[in-house]
Amino acid sequence: MNTTPPNKNPYSLRKSRHILNFVYLWYKKKKGQLPPQQLNMLENEMSALDEALHKKERESASLIAERLQSFADTNCKKSPFEYTKELVLALIFALVIATFVRQVWFELYEIPTGSMRPTFREQDHLTVTKTAFGINFPLETRHIYFDPNLVERGGIVIWSGDGVPLPDTESTYFGIFPSVKRYIKRCVGKPGDSIYFYGGKLYGVDGAGNDLKELRDTPWMEKLEYIPFLGFEGSVSQGPDRSILLRQMYRQAGKIIFMPNGQLYGEVFNGKDWIRDNPTAQTTPHKTIQTYSDLLGIRNFAAARLLTKEELKFFPETGLSGLEEGILYLQLHHTPSLNYPKPILGRSVGIPAYSTIIPLQQHHLDAIMNNLYTSRFVVANGRATRYGENGNPNEGPSFPGVKDGTYEFYFGRASQIHLTGFSTEVDSNNPLYNRDPENIQKLFNLGIEMNIAFSPKANNQTLFPHRYAYFRDGDLFLMGAKIIKKEDKTLVAFNAREEKRQMAGTSSTPYVAFKDYGPPLKDGEIDGDFIRTFGFTVPEKHYLVLGDNHAMSSDSRVFGPIPENNLQGAPCWIIWPPGGRLGELPQHPYPFLNLPRIIVWSLFALISSIYYIYHRRSLRIQIPKT
Repeated sequence: MNTTPPNKNPYSLRKSRHILNFVYLWYKKKKGQLPPQQLNMLENEMSALDEALHKKERESASLIAERLQSFADTNCKKSPFEYTKELVLALIFALVIATFVRQVWFELYEIPTGSMRPTFREQDHLTVTKTAFGINFPLETRHIYFDPNLVERGGIVIWSGDGVPLPDTESTYFGIFPSVKRYIKRCVGKPGDSIYFYGGKLYGVDGAGNDLKELRDTPWMEKLEYIPFLGFEGSVSQGPDRSILLRQMYRQAGKIIFMPNGQLYGEVFNGKDWIRDNPTAQTTPHKTIQTYSDLLGIRNFAAARLLTKEELKFFPETGLSGLEEGILYLQLHHTPSLNYPKPILGRSVGIPAYSTIIPLQQHHLDAIMNNLYTSRFVVANGRATRYGENGNPNEGPSFPGVKDGTYEFYFGRASQIHLTGFSTEVDSNNPLYNRDPENIQKLFNLGIEMNIAFSPKANNQTLFPHRYAYFRDGDLFLMGAKIIKKEDKTLVAFNAREEKRQMAGTSSTPYVAFKDYGPPLKDGEIDGDFIRTFGFTVPEKHYLVLGDNHAMSSDSRVFGPIPENNLQGAPCWIIWPPGGRLGELPQHPYPFLNLPRIIVWSLFALISSIYYIYHRRSLRIQIPKT
């Protein structure tokens, strides 16, 4: 072996050790094929390097390592087959380890949609622990171990779409291993819990009748708004015997029956039997389900949109001649039933409801703008489309003067979103902040869907934007904010007008007032019997999950509670983009140490230790002394 001149920059001891290990591994495979003289020289060099490393003689070790490196460059080249074999084995090993880690230990997620706004927004990156309440079986929707006591009401969960009635749930890991898409929602109900909606809040009792105060009184639930439906009709499917079946929470709720005489007849499921839907049941107190709007607290909520005075002409059924003047008018579609008004049957099923109007003045419009939120939307050439959707730009609303880019509103503030998800607040003179009635109406009516098909057109239009109004303690709320206070003369006049309309209703043309029915309390305490009767009870081994952004979330309102086996983990931190939301999440903190986490961390520590010991032993130098 040729000598090598001294190196002005000697190798580090670590690099010399690396060269020795590499040559030694080659030596163990090829020593039977080497000529005796070359074999003897190689063994002497490796022994000398091993001794120099043991004594930590850096310069001596470097000289020998350079000679071994020169030998390796000439003699230790791998064949294409060896390279391919090592690469394939390394990839397989890496994929198996990565899949096991992602399924059982932890994972990084990117949020694709706005279903969990404002907690998560599109392009947020977060860490997810898979050991929050169990140990997952890799690549299957089941658990090796699961502790239901570790699941927190109000906590955010990651869950599998396996077996859930959702479209397009199939996926793969790394494009190789078959898998099912994961989703993120907030857990609001555990097995045996009963949940009822009032005032944008969740009222519930557990199986023992205890008040689930954490659903409405904890800081992380304070600014969240919950609506019991995406649309009055819920999920629609073909039922038996010439009927159309309607589901809420994926539970049978109502059906529309085609009678032989061509008439439509509506029934509601009261939990035990199908009964005729009584459209005027809300005008008198009752203790059992009698009409569709009894379910879940639907009667407490109205679909809402803003109309101009000209657009009021489209809706003569409001019957509000002599209504006081307003700058814009808030139309409320409320208290649906299946027998009056009659359902609209066409390409889709629409359940008409009673309609009423509140005239709005400038201070009401200011309150709407100060609390406005929208979907994330993209402006191009003056027209907007919802972020992530490939809609026709010509179907989007017009925003003249707004520069091309991605925007969103939250809590009345508009932000521009940049490529990495980083946001900056727009200037106060941006046209998006225009407080003209036309701009306010556009942002309220079209701010979620960003589609002009949701603009008011005719009195038989079934498309309503995902905006809702409700009472809470006498005040009227929109977008989770108090817009009209109970002492406001506009609301006082509205309440009086509603009561008068209800009293003037007849058996053939009834009217049910939209009013504040109050929370489900009795003598100041939670009314468990009421909630169990009119609310939704979570089945055993199932969990109720809702998106924080009710307007854009497909959740348990659509597909019902998810099975226990589908729970896969919980998010821990937002790690991108930088800003005020970075860090821990608004939820009940999961314990840092629990049995699943201790087991998984201990298992990985054990595997790592065994691999380290094996690896060190495999590199131990055992060269015959010559």
